[in-house]
Amino acid sequence: MMHVIVVASQKGGAGKTSLLRNLAVATHQVHGSTVILDTDPQGSLTSWWNRREDAQPPLVKLELSDFAAGVERLKAAGIEYLFVDTPPSVRPELRTLLAHASLAIVPVRPSPDDLDAVGDTLALIEEASCPFVFVLTQAKPRTRLQMQAVMALAKHGKLAPTVVHDRQDFPTAAISGKAVTEIEPETAAAREIKEVLDYVLTQLRKEASKAERQA
Repeated sequence: MMHVIVVASQKGGAGKTSLLRNLAVATHQVHGSTVILDTDPQGSLTSWWNRREDAQPPLVKLELSDFAAGVERLKAAGIEYLFVDTPPSVRPELRTLLAHASLAIVPVRPSPDDLDAVGDTLALIEEASCPFVFVLTQAKPRTRLQMQAVMALAKHGKLAPTVVHDRQDFPTAAISGKAVTEIEPETAAAREIKEVLDYVLTQLRKEASKAERQA
């Protein structure tokens, strides 16, 4: 089985691309068989990948007009995980991606503006009947706003129990096209990414088991 993980947020600055590249690298480190796809016209994921010395995980190109066929080709090649970065706006392509997603990850910063913007993203996800999880990102440790955001998001869906905090390790790693788990595997930033990944993989297993039972 191949898992398509779409990272989506209609609010710019939510840490969407940063979360994706760090999760994708961590997945590749543990499982291999991981590729990434950049569908954001800004091309931030592509720019980061071009700075990497390591060509793993590979950056692939798929025609969104024939996305299902592209996914099947990757599956036939033995790929297990496809991480997809998306534009921070409502575009027809996002509906296509969500329709084929095994899971959507919605990064949210603990700010009133970001929490208010979640509804637009959820509307698209629910329209596609796509399972999803929230990940709280770029948080300041031990703040009241963080706790309020946790409670607000938990009312709307599943929330990763680990918060990804605003740490200098993330931009420092990105400068050289790396992920935090490649720089120092035991830092707080690396641990947070690994814990979020464990949660995401658990949700993917649950969704796969549910699909098997329904089949």
